Amino acid sequence: MRDLVLFLLLLLTPFSSWATWSIIIINPKTGEIGIAGASCTYNCSGIGKIIPGQGAIIVQAMSNADARRQGARMIQAGHTPQAIIHALQDPAFKPEEQQYAVVTLQQIDKPSTYTGAATSPAGGSLTATGISVQGNTLANQDVLTAVMQAVVKAQTQDLPMAELLMLALEAGSQAGGDKRCGEQRASCAFIRMARSDEKPNKSTLFLEFFGQKRGGPNAVHLLRGKYERWKAKHAS
Repeated sequence: MRDLVLFLLLLLTPFSSWATWSIIIINPKTGEIGIAGASCTYNCSGIGKIIPGQGAIIVQAMSNADARRQGARMIQAGHTPQAIIHALQDPAFKPEEQQYAVVTLQQIDKPSTYTGAATSPAGGSLTATGISVQGNTLANQDVLTAVMQAVVKAQTQDLPMAELLMLALEAGSQAGGDKRCGEQRASCAFIRMARSDEKPNKSTLFLEFFGQKRGGPNAVHLLRGKYERWKAKHAS
């Protein structure tokens, strides 16, 4: 009975969106945009927003839905990543508790990020043309480097966007993942992508695993299995 009550309370409680390591990738040739994240929390798939054909934003750590919506509106309006990050440092959004990342197709060579002083270490961000990698509460600083290196290497092999996202999550997991999860690395993980012609608020692909118990299976490994099944089903 107690477990049932707790389960019902979980269903009725609005979850904040968290993440420990995440990534935004934009393919300048196809206009495809992808985001992915993993964490040692219940659910992390709500951290990001893709605006098809324009860009993407991630708001994580304590996360803030208002900041995410404002950032998405500014991407739609054509603002630069730098201007968006500056706007989200308004005290109303509690930026010191947040971690922001914005990448746009229009300014693909100028991703912008911000890591608040109150976010948990290890943390920070790395950027390259069309790529932003960010994390907090990491097992070590090498997680960010591993994710970036995995993506850059995979891009040279011309792999599909969904595969890039999975490799990014796996690299972060292998490097240590979320320090709260220990050997499990992550209890939730997701990938999301949208083609340039995708309808607003729609995703071309969205896969997630969430709610894994502490000490249970690595959510990134579970997500890889789900992705492989999706890939087999959609093979031409």
